[in-house]
Amino acid sequence: MVTRSRVRFLGIGLSFVALGLGLWAALWLVGWPIPLLNASLPDAHGVLMVNGVLASLIGIERAVALSRRAFYLAPVLTAVGAISLALSGDAALAFALVSGGAAILLLMFLVILRRQPALYTAVQVLGAACLVGGNVLGWSGLDIPFLIPWWGSFLVLLLAAERLELSRVLRLDLLDKLTFAVSASLSLIGCVLSTVWFASGFLVAASGWVLLAVWLLFHDIAYRNLSRPGLPRFTAFCLLSGYAWLLLGGAIVYLEGGNLLGWEYDAGLHALFLGFVLSLVFAHALIILPAVLGKKLPFHRVLYVPVSLLYLSLSVRIYADFGVLPVLREWAGLFNVVAIVLFGALLPAISLYDRSWFRRAYGTDASTFYP
Repeated sequence: MVTRSRVRFLGIGLSFVALGLGLWAALWLVGWPIPLLNASLPDAHGVLMVNGVLASLIGIERAVALSRRAFYLAPVLTAVGAISLALSGDAALAFALVSGGAAILLLMFLVILRRQPALYTAVQVLGAACLVGGNVLGWSGLDIPFLIPWWGSFLVLLLAAERLELSRVLRLDLLDKLTFAVSASLSLIGCVLSTVWFASGFLVAASGWVLLAVWLLFHDIAYRNLSRPGLPRFTAFCLLSGYAWLLLGGAIVYLEGGNLLGWEYDAGLHALFLGFVLSLVFAHALIILPAVLGKKLPFHRVLYVPVSLLYLSLSVRIYADFGVLPVLREWAGLFNVVAIVLFGALLPAISLYDRSWFRRAYGTDASTFYP
């Protein structure tokens, strides 16, 4: 019988394969003359990163929390579907798989909502529904740009809801909760409208994103942690920076009237998916990964290096997009990838360093203290 642990690590492994393929495609898309496995890999970049990596990792984290083996099928399907698109180019098969995985992910959030009826769990359900909607539209044959409002809202709503949950200690009043609910609803309404009037719908969805960013900037408990050293300050720095990137992404959508074309499309997408989403991934990595892996990960200030590199290179990339500077954009895109890889490599490196240092200092393995 396959254990939960094996299925969990299968999902993690597939997510890393999707990440590798997605980053390889990213380098080709910004202009680096690197060899491709096949011609379909660049077109699969968005599916790989949104479904193969982000949705899969979210699915693993939720499946671990719910402790049901069947739910691990969600991250496996989203990762396998994305990888199949990169390797075979069969969009019908790929979107059928990722749609199935997204549907199971939605079921997971419905189970959570039933167990914990609250505004934040309801918004998580809306976010998962956006992933299902976007993937089903992709299955119907719509091009990737038309899925962006759906995929963007999936991540914005899910991540904002996580922060709302943690902000309960602030004793939010009814107006605060109502403002959050209206902002989240705008994102979903914009997605639905975008299927008929794309530009108008995208503007409505972006309005929801901007309002949520402003709400989080004013209500998130991250401000309290800026004065605390170590991991709390690092988390707060990434969170507040992420909200600023979300504001910028929404502003670019407005600037372009809801029609992101050419390099402005690249700027708007990456302000959202690299700036906002990765900021919150970095912020929560040392909180969520221990629960998924079953091992505590120590914090070190060196993690500010890949985060700062990401922000600097992304700023240069957006400047190059609007300035139509292809060479600068190529180098900025390269350092976007370097920042992501460096962050991922530093996590196990810090853990190994921490344990070896502890052994030298105290004559015992740090695993005694990091179960």
